[in-house]
Amino acid sequence: MRLALTILFLLATTSTSFATKARQKALGNAFHLSGTQTVFTSPYHLMSVDNFIALESGLTGATNTDNGVEGSVLMNVNSDAKIFFSVGHLDEAAQSQRKFINNLAGVTAYKTQQNPVEVIYAWKNDSTVWGLGIYYSNLNNKTSGEKESSAGLRWAASYGDLKWKINLGLINSAVNLTGDRLSNDLYFNYGRRYNMQTLRYAFDFTTWNVSQTLNAALEPNESHHFQSMSFRLIDANKFEGGEFFYGIGLDQTNIKNKIADKKMNRLTAPMIMGAEVKATDWLIVRGSITQTVLIAQSKDEFGYPAAAVTGATGVANGEFAAEANNTVAAAGLGLALDKIQIDATLKGLIGATASQSISGADLLAQVGVVYKY
Repeated sequence: MRLALTILFLLATTSTSFATKARQKALGNAFHLSGTQTVFTSPYHLMSVDNFIALESGLTGATNTDNGVEGSVLMNVNSDAKIFFSVGHLDEAAQSQRKFINNLAGVTAYKTQQNPVEVIYAWKNDSTVWGLGIYYSNLNNKTSGEKESSAGLRWAASYGDLKWKINLGLINSAVNLTGDRLSNDLYFNYGRRYNMQTLRYAFDFTTWNVSQTLNAALEPNESHHFQSMSFRLIDANKFEGGEFFYGIGLDQTNIKNKIADKKMNRLTAPMIMGAEVKATDWLIVRGSITQTVLIAQSKDEFGYPAAAVTGATGVANGEFAAEANNTVAAAGLGLALDKIQIDATLKGLIGATASQSISGADLLAQVGVVYKY
């Protein structure tokens, strides 16, 4: 049986797999998780995870943060410090703005970050853990005229049960095939975390501006301001061989089209429930479900397209006291082989377009391999 599952995993990694942030996706991207992906957003996690080499399959021509290929390594500097290197990781600070502009009607796509690199250094100082990192990407195609550049900083600290983190997007610019130009002001994300017994609390504040100027134009034809605040609570209960968690949050999102002077406001209360269970010594089963509950109010004066903004419908002057069904289920597996762990999702059981079946194309479709040492 183990051999059969191993073969299936290997087949999945060599087929047309999509992105491999498999464990986080299977568990609904719950904020309390820690692992090889969470070190990007919470650098203090570096001091609480084993050294590792992580390889994640994906598309060389990635179109979003989920479906790119990447690799990373974590190693000791000394007994109180670690250093982390990554290639290929697409950062949310840059991609959120490019996704937003790319999905506005009539816009030619801007490239994602090209060949990004990242370094994060973490260290202990008495009872405090610090993390400081930088990422960078650059492309200048003199034949096609396409360009992109991004750079940013991460800074975080953990004081036992109390933690904070900052993600700064300092540079985010791009030029598409038609010569249109994307530019941004500072991307700023600030988060707080607090643990109390089984309860996990989170607060996040994010703000950014993005604009687009058409080829040969002097003034932007698109200029938007984004701001969001999120409060979340999760009750994480560990038991022998696994964990069950559930929680709820309150999210407020405000977007303003500064040229048209029109706004979109959205208030939601997202619910999450999930579990991760070690079924055998070598097999881990994961699953989660998310849904908006209790509150779901939004008003959109501009008519932002659904692909650009979560909860939007593309309808101008739309006001909704509730939203259409947005329940999303996810499932995945982990295969533990000594110091190697392989995580994968069951694509046919994930998302609103799930087939509710497991076929050859859906079986273990997103794969990541981690070697701990």
